[in-house]
Amino acid sequence: MKENRFINAIKFIACLFVITIHAPFPGEVGKIIGAVARFAVPFFFVVSGRFLLFRRDGSLITEVPDIRRKTTRTLSRLLKTTGIVYLIHLLFSLFVQLKTGTPFSEWFTSKFNLFEARNFFLFNSGQFIYDWTYTFDHMWFLFALIYVYGLIYIFAPVLRKWYKRLIAILLGFLFFGELLQTYYPIRPFDISISTWYVMRNWLFVGIPFVMIGILFGDIVSKREKPFGKTEMTTGILLILIGIISVIAELNIIGSKEVYLGSVIIVIGILILSECKIRVNDLLCNLGKRASSRIYFFHVLVIALIDILSQNGVIHAPSQALKTVLVMGICIILFYILPLLTDKLFTSRV
Repeated sequence: MKENRFINAIKFIACLFVITIHAPFPGEVGKIIGAVARFAVPFFFVVSGRFLLFRRDGSLITEVPDIRRKTTRTLSRLLKTTGIVYLIHLLFSLFVQLKTGTPFSEWFTSKFNLFEARNFFLFNSGQFIYDWTYTFDHMWFLFALIYVYGLIYIFAPVLRKWYKRLIAILLGFLFFGELLQTYYPIRPFDISISTWYVMRNWLFVGIPFVMIGILFGDIVSKREKPFGKTEMTTGILLILIGIISVIAELNIIGSKEVYLGSVIIVIGILILSECKIRVNDLLCNLGKRASSRIYFFHVLVIALIDILSQNGVIHAPSQALKTVLVMGICIILFYILPLLTDKLFTSRV
């Protein structure tokens, strides 16, 4: 299938927004940017669904055996990627904890126990995938996506019969749950619903947003008239409305993992992605070559900066400088250096 340059560019921009969640800008502006940034992970789920059921020639996959075959191939690649990313984070955690005097047995039992296993398998979070050495559970996205692909394989015969209802029902539960977080914090599974991962997981975020991507792909495949100026205007307006909605929601119900405005922003981006917008080559290449690695490993960059500053190796950067510094280091490590390495290798060959 022909690459979507606009989607590639937005993937890079979304990764920078994710960095502003984990290394936020200071003050009220930082809070607003961090809230708007909550569109990023839903966007990644949507993109995962948008191109899932298409062949390389751009034709739509509709037959159950073909859906399962394509999903199996995609899931296989995802499992390999997840295994590598998880192993790198696990080794980083082990190295730092051993370096600071934590016994191996204490490290192992603090991460791998029944309580943490429950959190991981139910919510894709917990000490299984993060600890104090890097304090963010961003890898939940990968494990949630594994769940979703597995469910698509199982329920392939009814996928297109159910996906509209699933989107409505699960997003309804997501936003109802977020209202409960603010106004009536109940304790399902003996965990407060206000705990971030109770509503932000494979069920309430992963499934509906992947389904939105699949639904949008179906709509585009059946559409005879190409997207034009009207759709472009609609997409831009939706993004602006989504941003305004996020800011309003932030002030009314506080900080959340996903806002209603996040959904509106993602839909606006999807519409614009079909409008043949000219995209800067650099942004497109950054998204295509570096966005995944930036998302996977920016947390380790943050952790290293924190460790070095806490040990007096470097001066602790200001909050704003730290955000920009993480972005710059990620671009250097995951785009510029691989690009230079590829050119050097090619020239030698």
